[in-house]
Amino acid sequence: MMSLPFDSGEEYIEQQFSGLTVTQEEVTAVTFEECTFTNCNFSETQFIRCTFRDCQFKNCDLTLIDVDYSRLQRNQFEECKLIGVNWAKAGQIQWIKFHGCNLSYNTFMELDLNKAVLTHCLAKEATFAETNLTDANCTDTDFVDGRFIHTNLTRADFRGAKNYAIAAAENTLKQTKFSLPEAIALLDGLDIILENPTS
Repeated sequence: MMSLPFDSGEEYIEQQFSGLTVTQEEVTAVTFEECTFTNCNFSETQFIRCTFRDCQFKNCDLTLIDVDYSRLQRNQFEECKLIGVNWAKAGQIQWIKFHGCNLSYNTFMELDLNKAVLTHCLAKEATFAETNLTDANCTDTDFVDGRFIHTNLTRADFRGAKNYAIAAAENTLKQTKFSLPEAIALLDGLDIILENPTS
């Protein structure tokens, strides 16, 4: 078994971590505050009852990590691989930013993601059921086969986003921003006939 670079119960403040490989391990009750992780591989690692506060992750592999009972407060992920993460298992998520990340097969079910940022990401088959995305910035993200069910999208910004399937009758759309031609997808599921005007 490899030696972990983090000690259980310890606090790490304003630390810079670069090139770490901690895979298929268990990290328990560790607090990270204002830390930066660059080019790290944490795939399939369990972060149990950990706290990440004001941290930045850059070009990291976080595929299939567990965040069981962990607290994530004001963290930013840039160009990271986060495939298959179930964020609903976290104890708390307070504002989160993803830019240029692979969020495929992620679950954000029943989370309060007010003012969250998901820009220029791939969110293939991501689940946003019962999620609060009020004032969220989702611009230029690919939501191919994503699931929006009873999602609050009040004032959310989907301009430049694509491949989303958002049923107007099943979600809250108030002052939600969309751009053409992708916004035509909002008509799917409605009992209407849409024709091109004849010349």
